[in-house]
Amino acid sequence: MSELGLNLNDNGEVENRIGQLMQELIAGLPAGSASLEVKHDPSGRIFYLRPTNANSAIFGIHYDGCIDVFFGNHGTTFELPFESGLPKDAGLDSIMQWAKEMGLAVLAGKCRERAGFLGVRGTIWVKGKAYRMTNFFHLRLFPKTFHYLPYSYS
Repeated sequence: MSELGLNLNDNGEVENRIGQLMQELIAGLPAGSASLEVKHDPSGRIFYLRPTNANSAIFGIHYDGCIDVFFGNHGTTFELPFESGLPKDAGLDSIMQWAKEMGLAVLAGKCRERAGFLGVRGTIWVKGKAYRMTNFFHLRLFPKTFHYLPYSYS
């Protein structure tokens, strides 16, 4: 987080805010439509919303000093604020609001991934605008597009 101008001693606060955001997102869903999971690994803490509908995209936030937002079966990842359209010097409040908007888009099924021969291109629609990220070296013999469904139809 140091490249964002935030104090690295604030890790607990940032993780708490991410946890609160994820709880807020899941609270807006019908009961049983998703579960919240938290994993710890050597690179940091990972928060997941795992939908019960297999045709919906996983949504998550990885925090390791930087905030990475990801979705889908192929892990399309955006590092905030650098890959979001936010100013490079965006503060934590702006980053958290953007992460919330991305989460709401995934919950609404406004995302897809295209797994091609050499990579995966993920697209998410936030506030009506498409944002794309390509990850290379995900080999797939037969290209396929995954159109994710909303977490809930209500």
